[in-house]
Amino acid sequence: MKANEQLVNALVRARNSKQPIALNDAISLTPDNETAAYAVQKEVAQALDWFKDQTPKLWKLGGAPGQPSAAALPQSALQYHDTNKTLMLEREDECLFTGLELELAVKLNKTLYAGDNLDDAKAAIGEVYLALEVCDQRAQQWQSLPSLFKLADHQMNRSIILCGMPLSEWDEQLMNIAPFIQLGKEVINDNTLITHPQGHPLKMLPWLATLSEQLYQQPLQAGSIIATGAWAGIQTISESTPFKATLNNFPEIRVALTA
Repeated sequence: MKANEQLVNALVRARNSKQPIALNDAISLTPDNETAAYAVQKEVAQALDWFKDQTPKLWKLGGAPGQPSAAALPQSALQYHDTNKTLMLEREDECLFTGLELELAVKLNKTLYAGDNLDDAKAAIGEVYLALEVCDQRAQQWQSLPSLFKLADHQMNRSIILCGMPLSEWDEQLMNIAPFIQLGKEVINDNTLITHPQGHPLKMLPWLATLSEQLYQQPLQAGSIIATGAWAGIQTISESTPFKATLNNFPEIRVALTA
């Protein structure tokens, strides 16, 4: 059995059983390159029947500055949260841990194609949400895992949560944001201006349109929702460390983890 096939099987088992892969096994099964990692993503999605012969319409972006990465996600990973209530996450849903990333998510009202540019991306935005990505990992000791393993494991995604009502169009003032982020008693960011890791939250949408055509032979279709990447890293929550975030023009988000 080829390494990629072994990894696909291991990731599917971990998702179904919520039992993470041992660190040494994960390292030994890590793909050799990004092409192989994206192939594992696609095969895991096929094994779990995520897209049912349809083009993905939910994506997440991430990666280091100048080195974008992405994952196509099932519609079952998308949630909407009424911000009048505390968002309750369940410990039993974890494979390894529960982490949160504060992001902006956008919904396209126009299709984006390979070759489009940033101006095309801005013009294609129909809605802008303050969002949370719930992160998890299907292998032990996630901080020690190779980046290509994390990419193969759908960039650590568990779900995308759209919080409250969206803005009706892209606002260029969102190129930099100044959120308040608190984890337990620790203030992660106290309304300090943050620049997006890629320089602009929408910068990688044209790249993503190209990736979609490469992987699924389809552009980024109108109606697609894309989480555009974390502004302040992953915050790991526990029962004793609830999460809170606020950002101008968006409602406050409160999150708690229950046993």
